[in-house]
Amino acid sequence: MTLRRRPGAPRPPSGFTLLEVMVALAILAMSLLSLSDVVGGALRNHVRAAHLDVATLLARGKLVALQEEFERKGFRDFDQTDEGSFDDQGHPEVRWKVEVKRPDVQLGPDKILALLTGGQGLDLLSKAQAGASPGAAPQPQDPRVAMFAALLQPQLTLIGEELKKSVRELRLTVSWPEGKGEDSFSVVTHLVVLNPTEPGS
Repeated sequence: MTLRRRPGAPRPPSGFTLLEVMVALAILAMSLLSLSDVVGGALRNHVRAAHLDVATLLARGKLVALQEEFERKGFRDFDQTDEGSFDDQGHPEVRWKVEVKRPDVQLGPDKILALLTGGQGLDLLSKAQAGASPGAAPQPQDPRVAMFAALLQPQLTLIGEELKKSVRELRLTVSWPEGKGEDSFSVVTHLVVLNPTEPGS
């Protein structure tokens, strides 16, 4: 049986079927979801960049303050560790940790002489002590060279000890809360303080 529209009867209203509306809503929902992910990621990156800028400025200020303090007081004879937060700068959520370590190097007389002469000191001193030129047969040691070497060794030892007292490796770590976790970065530098203005304080 076929239904026919009677002549003169009004046409049914044209529009979207329920299936078409559901498909359109599904496409719109997926598009909005993708857009929200992009916008959310952009906002998170913006917030992280802002936190990183603040932490970088605070770290620079802390490094300057530490350098001024060590130039005034000098270094301790042992490794130091200290930590705290930037309450005074208005950022109690940002924390810092400082590690000051003595250099783990041997600075004996031979090493100091090599540093002072660009690596040639040991060769020159050994040749002078042997009294020989390159390609020549060994000759008796010159007593003046032996005396010079004996006088030079304590001075080089003293220079090495002073350098070890005057050089420190400084590591500054700055951390701050980021979402459900924590973000941080570290800065490593070396400080040389030969004559502190307030030694022993």
